[in-house]
Amino acid sequence: MKRFVFTILLTTFMLLCVGALGIMTIELYETRNQLSYLQTRHAEYQERIKEIEQDLAAKDEYLDKLLTDPVFLERVVRERLGYSRPEEWIYRFPQEDEEETGD
Repeated sequence: MKRFVFTILLTTFMLLCVGALGIMTIELYETRNQLSYLQTRHAEYQERIKEIEQDLAAKDEYLDKLLTDPVFLERVVRERLGYSRPEEWIYRFPQEDEEETGD
């Protein structure tokens, strides 16, 4: 009788261990999928950060040129704002479409 009870207890214990192992396997699989997803997102964000930093560096360079280079500043003011010196005349010609000039 003791042997029968021992066998039942051992079998129950083994079934519980197999069940726990199954649950842990499922959790490990889900965790690995989540890790893979997060690593992909991390790589995407790193690339985006790199692009933003490059854009910021270009804008810093542009600002520095505006603040330190008077020739560049004058050119930007003339092109973007249409400013001129008092003795100058500004002529604006209509721009031709690229399709018409491409022939």
